[in-house]
Amino acid sequence: MIENEISLPLVAVVVVTYNSSKFVLETLESIKSQTYRNIELIITDDCSKDDTGEICRKWLDENKGRFVNAKLIVAQKNTGISGNCNRGLSAVNAEWVKIIAGDDILESFALSEYITFVLTDSSIKFVSCQVTVFSDDEKKCGLISSQYEVFDAPIRKQFKYLLTTGNFIVGASMFFNVDIARKIGGFDERFPMLDDYPFFVKVYKEGYRFYLLKKPLVRYRVHGNNASLSNNSLFADSSSRFYDAVIPALLLQNRLFLHYWDSKIIVFKKRFPKDKGIMNKIIRITLSLFSPIYYYNNLIRLFDRNYSQKS
Repeated sequence: MIENEISLPLVAVVVVTYNSSKFVLETLESIKSQTYRNIELIITDDCSKDDTGEICRKWLDENKGRFVNAKLIVAQKNTGISGNCNRGLSAVNAEWVKIIAGDDILESFALSEYITFVLTDSSIKFVSCQVTVFSDDEKKCGLISSQYEVFDAPIRKQFKYLLTTGNFIVGASMFFNVDIARKIGGFDERFPMLDDYPFFVKVYKEGYRFYLLKKPLVRYRVHGNNASLSNNSLFADSSSRFYDAVIPALLLQNRLFLHYWDSKIIVFKKRFPKDKGIMNKIIRITLSLFSPIYYYNNLIRLFDRNYSQKS
């Protein structure tokens, strides 16, 4: 076991919080309970309106001896998730970092598994793992479904998937090398409520990639205040601005011309919300007819249907 080795890398766990008073103690206790011992703990709070900061401060006073280093950072103004992640990243002294939301939970063996995995190959700098989704009422439980097969593809195909199809990496799963993350500029604060997808795109743009550790190491809690699940208009705005500002240019740079044309149509369609009347719906349908990807996808569906009927 890696815990028996004499020299172990220092691993930072950065807990990002905002109004996390209901769940943050569970998160902190899961970090305290890690079988891996060489841990630095950074809690960074994004100007919570509840007593998250005080709860964390009291817990640290009682448990800081468990860690090589422990620190609480409380922002004076709210900057969003991306800014909060960057504050935590800038405070890290460790070689590796695990960022976790203040409502999620690490399995007790998570850090040991991450470190064992990265030490098998020096080229591994960014890691994703399987993630279990759960809720307090136990209505949602099980592994988050993801396009795990994409991880087996060459890096260029993975990057293409990110640009043309969407994110295949679960944000709660990421574990990465601190120096490389800083080198590529960390998280993009232009999109305050969308921390993970722009970061992943940046990783691939700079020539790095994520490797999949096929073990469930993180538990992702589903509740009414999840940024991406609660009809959060700030999250929607960050997502829209990221797509408009970043994706089309990268499609063009990577010679994905049909997808670039399609992305411009998608951006233009946003001027005509589909819930704003029949004319907007007609305009959106008409614009779709100019999309090469629209015809490509329909051809694929047609061939799949014909093949299924024949077989």
